[in-house]
Formats: sequence, C-alpha cells, structure tokens
Amino acid sequence: MNSSMRYLMNKPKVIHEVFEDEVVIINLDSGSYYSVDKVGAEIWRLIEGGATVGKVVELTTQRYESNEVNIENVINQFLEELQREDLIIHNEEIEVVTPKGPEIKVEAQQTAKRPDFEKPILHKYTDMQELLLLDPIHGVDETGWPRTKPDFSDGNG
Repeated sequence: MNSSMRYLMNKPKVIHEVFEDEVVIINLDSGSYYSVDKVGAEIWRLIEGGATVGKVVELTTQRYESNEVNIENVINQFLEELQREDLIIHNEEIEVVTPKGPEIKVEAQQTAKRPDFEKPILHKYTDMQELLLLDPIHGVDETGWPRTKPDFSDGNG
C-alpha cells in the first residue's frame, strides 16, 4: 500500500462515535455496526484526522513494541478490511492535511517499555440490521451522529 495514501470516512453513509479507547461505527447503507478498540481505535482516529498510511504506520511503530514490518502489514490488512466493509474510501484530494487525530506520545526514554502491539480487530455486528435499516437514524446531519431534531410544533421555530 502506498505510504502517501490517505483515506476518508465514507460519509454520509458511515457515522461513528468515540468512547474513550473504543470507536463504534455504523454503516447506514448495510445496517451493520462495528467496534474497534485500542490500536484499531487509534488508527481510526488518525485516519479521521487525515493522516497518511505512512504516518499511521510511523506513529504506531513508535508507540508499540513489535517488528516494524509486522506492524505495517497488519495496518495495511486492517485498512483493506475497513475498505471491504465500505467504511473508508481512498482520498484522492492532493492537498496535504495536517492530522487532527489523537496524539500518540512516545516516551523520551528509550529504556521505558512500550506496550506490546496488538493486532487491531474490526468487530462486525449484524444483529440490528433490520432495525437500523428501518430508517430511524438516517436523518444524520453534518456532525455525523444522529441528533434529535428540534420540535417546532409550537410555532416558535
């Protein structure tokens, strides 16, 4: 995979919410929902912030203890899985975007033990597909997550 490649969330059909070290993602077209945590959540947030594949690999390699080739291969496989599930799309824009994702801090001391790298896992759930496809949340605005629409029935809207 090209290290200068960038991905975007496949909006508006994909929405997500971050809960501490977990991200819950919903594909509104398929009705499937997903969760990723730990390393997967960090990768998702870096992608959301506009990081290139190379930057995602670099920051993850700095943060976790493992073989660099292994981390790069695993990240590429994870990104391919996100694409297969239609959660992210290739960003063909040429402009350089400064990543707004999570800052992954690396200890200044090289003697400090970094956490072991754990393969990111995309957990897929289909148990609520029929309910999600009934359209109770398809009225998503630009903020992403469904919001309750204001009630203007009193004539003050």
